[in-house]
Amino acid sequence: MTLTTRAIETTRELSHTYDVITETKSLMRTFQNIRVAERGYLLTGDRRYLQEIGVSSYSFSQHHIKLSILTRDDEEQQQRLKTLEATFKDLIEQAVQPILAFRDDLTGEVAIHFGQDELTHLMDVSKTISLELESILDAIETTEYSLLAMRQKAVDYWYELDRILTFLGPVLIILITFFAGRGAVIRLDRYRRQQERDQGELRSARDRFASVIKGSNLGTWEWNIVTGTVHINESWAALLGYTKEELEPVTIETFKRLTEPQDFERSFNLLQKHFRGELDFYSCDVRMQHKDGYWLWILDRGQVITWDAQHNPLIMTGTHADISKRVANAQALERSEEENRKIFESMNQGFAYCQILLDENGTPNDYRILRVNQNFEVQTGLRNKESVGKRITELIDQVEPYWFEYNGKVALSGESMTFEAYNAGLGRLFRISSFCPKQGYFAMIIDDITHQKETEAQLIFEKNLFETTLLSVGDGVISTDAQGNVQFMNKAAESLTGWDAEEARGRKFEEVFKILNGKDRQVAPNPVQQVLQLKQAIELDEDTILIARDGFERYISDSAAPILNAKMNITGVVLVFRDSTEQRKKQREILSLSFTDSLTTLNNRRYYDQVKHEVDSEPYYPLTLVVADVNGLKLTNDAFGHEAGDELLRKVAEVMRKTCREDDIISRIGGDEFVLLLPQTDALHAQAIIRRLNAALEKEHIKGIQVSVSFGYAVKNENDNHFEDTFKMAEDVMYQNKLASSLSFKKQVISSLLGRLFSQDATLQEHSRKVADLAGSFAQALGYQEHEIQELRLAGTYHDLGKIAIDPAILTKSSKERTRSEALEFKRHAEIGYNILRSVGEYAPFSEAVLHHHERWDGNGYPQGLKHEDIPQTAQILAIANNYADLVGPRLHGSTITEEEAILSLRENKNTEFDPNLVETFITKVLNKA
Repeated sequence: MTLTTRAIETTRELSHTYDVITETKSLMRTFQNIRVAERGYLLTGDRRYLQEIGVSSYSFSQHHIKLSILTRDDEEQQQRLKTLEATFKDLIEQAVQPILAFRDDLTGEVAIHFGQDELTHLMDVSKTISLELESILDAIETTEYSLLAMRQKAVDYWYELDRILTFLGPVLIILITFFAGRGAVIRLDRYRRQQERDQGELRSARDRFASVIKGSNLGTWEWNIVTGTVHINESWAALLGYTKEELEPVTIETFKRLTEPQDFERSFNLLQKHFRGELDFYSCDVRMQHKDGYWLWILDRGQVITWDAQHNPLIMTGTHADISKRVANAQALERSEEENRKIFESMNQGFAYCQILLDENGTPNDYRILRVNQNFEVQTGLRNKESVGKRITELIDQVEPYWFEYNGKVALSGESMTFEAYNAGLGRLFRISSFCPKQGYFAMIIDDITHQKETEAQLIFEKNLFETTLLSVGDGVISTDAQGNVQFMNKAAESLTGWDAEEARGRKFEEVFKILNGKDRQVAPNPVQQVLQLKQAIELDEDTILIARDGFERYISDSAAPILNAKMNITGVVLVFRDSTEQRKKQREILSLSFTDSLTTLNNRRYYDQVKHEVDSEPYYPLTLVVADVNGLKLTNDAFGHEAGDELLRKVAEVMRKTCREDDIISRIGGDEFVLLLPQTDALHAQAIIRRLNAALEKEHIKGIQVSVSFGYAVKNENDNHFEDTFKMAEDVMYQNKLASSLSFKKQVISSLLGRLFSQDATLQEHSRKVADLAGSFAQALGYQEHEIQELRLAGTYHDLGKIAIDPAILTKSSKERTRSEALEFKRHAEIGYNILRSVGEYAPFSEAVLHHHERWDGNGYPQGLKHEDIPQTAQILAIANNYADLVGPRLHGSTITEEEAILSLRENKNTEFDPNLVETFITKVLNKA
């Protein structure tokens, strides 16, 4: 039987191998169908071929998933399948989709703006990738066919061995039976005597077990699952207040009747799991009704002891135990814990239970937060969910050492401690009460006293300021008695009020000190009377105007405070005031500057945040929000520097200012982002304004590059969503427009930059074309794929693009003529070109070659000083092609040399400037020089 099982298992493996081969062939058919449909659509334009390509692509994915599951235990096949998936993706992206793009969707004609050579190239790419796919599938199929042959041999072997043993088996059984029979009689007699001893021990054990059951007051039951009858003992019935006779005959329905319905259903589900073998034992807490009507908690436990041949349960035995007291205690404990939790969570202070962490020297250097209450987040600003389980240094960048020192002392010594501690990372001051629940742990009660301390400091500051002011000859000081009569005036007070001190003495304070409210020019309250009534210091409103005796008006800052005697009774009032007219003028100027963007002189983000609430009201509806984002700002900064970028922003701001209406609110809220608030403007008028803006921007250029801005707008009416929702809608539209135009705009800018660079140096365009041809031929000779060859050709074309941002006067100098600073500036062109190119996704793959094409093999190049294999091979290819083109082409500094001299120069510089192997490959395979 074992041999047969082995043969069957090997047959199953054989079938599994057949399945793998079948799925492999299915994959082969799917991508072949894609190639046929691809060419069918290209020739006929029948869109059914597109559907067939979609179905085949989906089928390929499904077969690939199934094949991955079938070969999940084979790492080699799994690796091939990953390569297969990536290669199939390349086939779709690099061949199928571009080929389908040749067919014009509207006319059904092959697009004429693509060249025949390009179509041929795509066909070649399709063929190459298809051959690679076939190669991978052939490798998978070959491996499986090898396994198929091995497993077929194994099946034949096991079945042959099984046939031999089938013949010899009966003979062996007869012999074994004969010899075993002789000893059976002896063993039978020995077994009989042993059985008598075992039965005696079993009776003794049964008696002991019955004593234990009786002593523990356990109810026992035995359930015949087939008949449904249940045998119980007296204790089972007594637990529920019955006698055994009152309950008999007992069935499973008796148990159901006495059990709470929900608990019975839960118990029945657990029984079914035990019957299916999912649980070794059955155990369930249920509520059963006592004879007197109340409910008891019963622990019901049992196990099936007899099964039939089909593993169906026949007999099950178990016990009942009264656990009502235990459940009541548990519920009481749960209620107590809930009450404690509510008290814990309702604390106004923050609470944190932590574990102290030590370094290798046993010094506290960190702690881990294990538990916090709800107000921990309020007091500290740290989120509860993110804090629990984390070290404090993971949550806060800067933690002062005394946090570890003090809490470490508490956790290790067990001594409680209260201290004040500031944390710079949170910017808060805390009062900490720390205590030790157990060794190595501590709990903190946390009070944020930052505001309290700031208030105390402010009070001290104001007191000192008041005392200083009294002594200052620059401020006016007037004191009165308790009836409000003037007692004293200093020189500054005489100058500001126009009253002589002697003449004013004894007069009523309001006669000498006449003040108005600046807003409504009504008589202001008498500060002396206010202090006498309130018995505390006061300050006048900021817009208080003092009218001098001669009628001259000036704004003043004023404060008044009571004069107290030793018994804390008020004996008078002291008033300190100063001329604040100039200060108010400066405050208005500062306020104006705080709302103005310094670069564009438009409103800034602060002004926008304030005014958006004012215009979100009835007089301004419908209110249109226009979000604008300047295209190519980073590109302009990279190419021409931040001054050009600033000029671009100023140009955009000026166009907006001239084009928009007088009531429109224009704000610059970010680096390249503007917001226009257009009151009483619907969608139709908003579109007209945006069209005018675009028309005006098309006429503007910076460094030869057209100014471009992406716009998005949304209209808010009275009952519409919140203001921020409207802003989000406008911003989303703007981003959609920006995504649609950004790539083409960047390409246009880069082409324009390259054209300007070529116009500055007539030889540079021919040099770049030569470098592009050499780099492409070099990559082809090295076996690069076609798309990589094309990328290196583009790298050759754009490799000097960064020179557009270098001063032409530096470019025209030779390397020996440049100063040190000019040499450093010149070397920046590689990084500038890299930053410009990588902003366009299509150019990013070869931008790294442009960045490193001036690196040297010996590590003395720039910009990063890379060495040997750290230099990307594409950069070395570009460097060799660039050097050779420099040597043999027209040169700005020095005369042109011959091809042989250039080759000699390359060989002289290998191992210093260039990879020696690449130099020889370039000479022999690109220049065809042995």
